[in-house]
Amino acid sequence: MGAVFVAALCVLAVTFYRDAPELPRSARANADAPPSLTSQVPTAQAPSASPSPTRSSTANRTTTSTKAKLPKGPGTTQPGILLMASPLPDGSFDVAEIVLFSTPTSALRVAPPRLAHAGSRFSRAKPVASQVQVSAGDQPVLVPGGRVKQQLDLALSAPTKRIELRYHLSGVTVRSVPSRAGRALTAISPLVDGVPKAFPVAMLVSGSTVLNIECPIVKRVLDQACSSGRPPNLRVRHKLPRSGAVIVVQFDLPRPQ
Repeated sequence: MGAVFVAALCVLAVTFYRDAPELPRSARANADAPPSLTSQVPTAQAPSASPSPTRSSTANRTTTSTKAKLPKGPGTTQPGILLMASPLPDGSFDVAEIVLFSTPTSALRVAPPRLAHAGSRFSRAKPVASQVQVSAGDQPVLVPGGRVKQQLDLALSAPTKRIELRYHLSGVTVRSVPSRAGRALTAISPLVDGVPKAFPVAMLVSGSTVLNIECPIVKRVLDQACSSGRPPNLRVRHKLPRSGAVIVVQFDLPRPQ
């Protein structure tokens, strides 16, 4: 009887193990073990790459607001000329002129800078304006060959009050002797010609090598150093009449590379 009872218990145990649902025997072991290096970790969904309209418009406003503002005065808010110049490594200058007339004009006269007021140091200078670009309002103006070596009268497509010029000015730099090595002087005067002698001119010079500005037209020698501000951004302290709008810029030439 005992043997029969034991055999019956064995049969019942085998039947329960085979028919019962699977038990989570390995779940606790996996929970206690360190995570596998090859197991995948859920990642958060990346945000959309396309910028929102608000962000895009903010960037545009920031770019527009960071543009340099032109100073008030001749060429911008008053009739006259605003000349801005920066030295280039070879001793030439990159120049921009903005002209504002009191009444619309249909023609513009340009001529090489007149350097008679700059002194005998520039008696042999042969100024040349190359790569000349002219805009009358929003319309480009043709400059033959893109060079100004002599007086030219440029016809405008329509009368306008505001004209802008951009050009490369060369042939106006001399070594400063005696002085420290690399010191140079450049005489600068507007290209715009054919305006009244008293037409006001404001002049700005910028660059890391610019040191000082001299106004030869000023009679008192002590007042000829006429720069205002601090390097690298200097301006002529006062307005100059077009007939005497010549400045001498003192700067350092870079060492040859």
